[in-house]
Amino acid sequence: MISDSPFAPYLGTNYCPSDEEVLKLNAFLSTALCLPTVEAHRALLSPARRLPLDVLQEIFVACMPSHRNCVMSAQETPVLLGRICSSWRDISLSTPRLWSRLHIAEPQDRESLSLKFAQRFENIKMWLGRSGECPLSISLYSDFQNRYLYRWSLVHALLPFTSRWQHIHFTTSPAMLKAVSHLTESDVPLLQTVKFHHDYRHNTSQHEDLALRQFGLLRSTRISNFSARENYFIDQTLPLLWHRLTVLEILPSPMRLLTSEKIIPIISRCPELRVCKLGVYHDGSAEQSSSHLVRVELKHLHTLEVNCQTVEIIISRLLRRLLLPQLLSLSLRGPSYGEHSPSLASLLARWQLEDLEISSDGFSKPSLLGGLRSLPDTMKRLVIHNVVLEMHNCFLISDAALLRLITSRMESASKLKRVQVTFTREMTVDILPPLQPFIKNGLDISVVHTSTQRFPVHFSPWEGLSDPSRF
Repeated sequence: MISDSPFAPYLGTNYCPSDEEVLKLNAFLSTALCLPTVEAHRALLSPARRLPLDVLQEIFVACMPSHRNCVMSAQETPVLLGRICSSWRDISLSTPRLWSRLHIAEPQDRESLSLKFAQRFENIKMWLGRSGECPLSISLYSDFQNRYLYRWSLVHALLPFTSRWQHIHFTTSPAMLKAVSHLTESDVPLLQTVKFHHDYRHNTSQHEDLALRQFGLLRSTRISNFSARENYFIDQTLPLLWHRLTVLEILPSPMRLLTSEKIIPIISRCPELRVCKLGVYHDGSAEQSSSHLVRVELKHLHTLEVNCQTVEIIISRLLRRLLLPQLLSLSLRGPSYGEHSPSLASLLARWQLEDLEISSDGFSKPSLLGGLRSLPDTMKRLVIHNVVLEMHNCFLISDAALLRLITSRMESASKLKRVQVTFTREMTVDILPPLQPFIKNGLDISVVHTSTQRFPVHFSPWEGLSDPSRF
């Protein structure tokens, strides 16, 4: 019987027997006849119980999400593994790398803010306090529209850990970013990645109030990855060590400030770029003659992403001025409005690409088909966009404008299959009745006006993640 076993106190627990006890267990099992008794004792011999500490720690770290930071949730690896048993909890708490990556989403409503701020402030300090001396990867997302958020901002909870910041991604208002404006390069000796993003609903004056050129932390000698909106690049006075950048992302904004002519001087200062992501506009100026064009060689660039207004302008004014001998991945997103569609085949002939993303309306049908026929043997991935139109939080588009857009696309050769739009305002025009003929022919459409919904707002710690997938 189980009660007669010398190991009875340990059965059904997470006890790990010693080497001597393992020998006794095997001897006991050789004489045990009752199946439940055998199974209960064999559980004590489970290999997982006897894994060395360093191996278990590596397994724990391997369970962390690879594409994002962890959120403060019981469903995330550091907390979840610590709830399996007391020994695993001890291992989790004594493994600093598990706590070195954190995503913080600030509460959106005033009630949650006032009631939970102190608790979340302490939770952040406790989480990061468990990270020992590990370099930190931190992403922060806050509600842009609540002006009272500044004094509550959880940015302040991160300031005691600046000496270990390695990768920071702050998506918040310009006013809240000022909380880190006093930092100098000596405060952030490990800093490699800086991403300062904010919602472009903020007006120009707010942009001007945030003078990134005065942010001393941008002088850190280790920064190799920088991302911000285009308005911060106009005067080219950011205190970055441009020659050290390997990743540069210039996000577009409604102000449409950066043209090809303005981007060329910026990227020419970054000879070590490996990845470059650009939002580019066309200002309508006349094109310069080929003899006057300044060309830029980026010897190490392997990934280029361009979002633009007009594909043919970008090809003629930007891409043909770039010498990219190592380019492997190209994303060119935007329509073509000119009479003469650019030649996709000629564009592809310049590189041995492995990855290509284009818009279906960026090239004429003959050009697109010709380009597809000439794809190099090196091609591993091809994505053609614009079959689906998705827009969220549309505050600059009217219902009537959306109706015109959908109607024109449905009457063109490249018809939409699905439209998903979210407006952050009341409905002004019901666009569904005029679209019924298209809906009957298969158009899948969803139009939501969030201000008309009466559902309570629930705070999610995953808010602000580009990929909210939890596993």
